[in-house]
Amino acid sequence: MNCNKKNSIKIITFIIIFFIPLILISCSSDQSNTEIVSGGTPVQITHPVIMDLKDYLKLNANTIFLNKEIVRASFQGYIEKIYKNIGDEVNPGDVLFRVKTKESAAADSMQINIGNKIFAGSVLIKAKTKGVLTELNYHNGDFISDGEQIAAVSNPSSLRIRLNVPFEDAQKIKIGQNCEINLPGGDNLNGRIDKSVPSVDPTSQTQAFLIKLLKYRELPENLNVFVKIPFRTFKNALVLPKSSIMTNVTEDTFWIMKLVNDTTAIRIDVNRGIETDSLFQILSPKLNLSDMIISSGSYGLPDTAKVEIVK
Repeated sequence: MNCNKKNSIKIITFIIIFFIPLILISCSSDQSNTEIVSGGTPVQITHPVIMDLKDYLKLNANTIFLNKEIVRASFQGYIEKIYKNIGDEVNPGDVLFRVKTKESAAADSMQINIGNKIFAGSVLIKAKTKGVLTELNYHNGDFISDGEQIAAVSNPSSLRIRLNVPFEDAQKIKIGQNCEINLPGGDNLNGRIDKSVPSVDPTSQTQAFLIKLLKYRELPENLNVFVKIPFRTFKNALVLPKSSIMTNVTEDTFWIMKLVNDTTAIRIDVNRGIETDSLFQILSPKLNLSDMIISSGSYGLPDTAKVEIVK
């Protein structure tokens, strides 16, 4: 009997020593998990800023050369030799082609002698202007017809940006106005509106303006670029970073998430004004410069959300 009692005491002691700590650890773990689950969404905050904001007219444009010599054939014949390659510099008087006339080619095939000599019938075509050979439309042996364009010589210093502006926006463009030119790849150049073309394209109803680079840079013709022209400035505009503005699928409603205390954010619908590459103008409601607005982490939050501010 005493032996059984001792064994029972040992078993109870074993249970107390080994199982109670496990229960305590489990409870502690559950409590820790509860704290993590109940924690707020981590967010970063920003504050409204007042600044002067410029509105830009943003349009596509392309590069052109104003001074270009179109080299044309003045008779029918076959190209015997080409003296220049695309990209070569050309000066007035430089020989570009040697062309054998159609009649001369026929005489050779029939072995016709003129004055005891075989009729040569080759003519040299020369450049008239200084520049760079930018087009070469034929190869050795090709047949060319009278009046056909066979090459083009362009003057790189005559480079301009041709900007086609919808007629309703043409009054926003001022001669002598500075602008920014964005090249493919991210480079930016400064330019100035040089002149306007007093005609409108009958199909697109756009008016052309020519932009001159303030600092020369060698660019190819027909390069598509992007032009930004400032046309109005908003003084003392209230702005927020674009990352803080949320919108719906149709982009007809915009809102921000504003903190009412350190842990709670609520949705505030806003009316936006102009925008730049990184900023939005807020027209209403009126915000204080001390207001805490979520700049990162607000995507998918409900109208009222528990948040945790992180640096």
